[in-house]
Amino acid sequence: MASARRIRITADDFGWTLAHNRAVEQAVQAKTLTHASLLCNGFAVEDAVAVAQRNPQLGVGVHLTLCEGMPLSSDRALGTLLNPQGAFHDGLQPLVSSYMRRKLPLSAIEQEWRQQIERARSFGLQLSHLDGHKHVHLLPPLLTLTCQLAREYGIPFVRASFESPSLAVMSRLPGWLVISSLALHAKRVIAVHGLTTADHFVGFTTSGAMTEATLLSAVAHAKPGTTEIMVHPAEESAELAPLSARYRWAQTYRFAAELSALRSPAVAAAIVQLAA
Repeated sequence: MASARRIRITADDFGWTLAHNRAVEQAVQAKTLTHASLLCNGFAVEDAVAVAQRNPQLGVGVHLTLCEGMPLSSDRALGTLLNPQGAFHDGLQPLVSSYMRRKLPLSAIEQEWRQQIERARSFGLQLSHLDGHKHVHLLPPLLTLTCQLAREYGIPFVRASFESPSLAVMSRLPGWLVISSLALHAKRVIAVHGLTTADHFVGFTTSGAMTEATLLSAVAHAKPGTTEIMVHPAEESAELAPLSARYRWAQTYRFAAELSALRSPAVAAAIVQLAA
């Protein structure tokens, strides 16, 4: 039916830590979370695969990354995207700078992303989607690469992070303007490549703050078609502490509140009612 409303809730950073993995499993079993994006250079990838195997209803994709953590490829051709220790930079500035100067090492990025995808596939996962850590896949040359890899590996869905205008976007207006412009372009490119994406997206302005009330509102106001809701749940535990110590953004994320929202019976009931 043209008026049908479908909810696709995706947890990013699956496999980063055991705290993320435990949260994903709890949310899947609460019948709210439908997908998770595997960060293939995370500290707990094998454990994430075990979670996916125990919960075959979970769609698993790859969270393509060019920042935070170690690359999977050993080639130093990633150049300025790596710090002197050979790890990705913690922030996006070096990547954006390379893009603005038209010096992205596209061949090296392709090899790195192939290794990320192939690591996920090596565990026997049937991949459902591709998206990018910090939305890096939306940069035009990287979006084309993402779509080409999706077609080659038979991955049907690529995220386009276009969140509709609202009063809430004012809190992140500069970032929203950039991401929205890139995501609108992405919708067209994804379609040209014969791939699918969600009709609507929620989660950029509430990144790290998807409380129960916010999630209930997103479900209640879902428009006809498929709405992807991006979340970042994790247990507040010892495994999560190093991230909060290292990354300023992690100090503001309400990981446990997002997990609580996903475990909410009210949210699960709202999703069931929407599909009725």
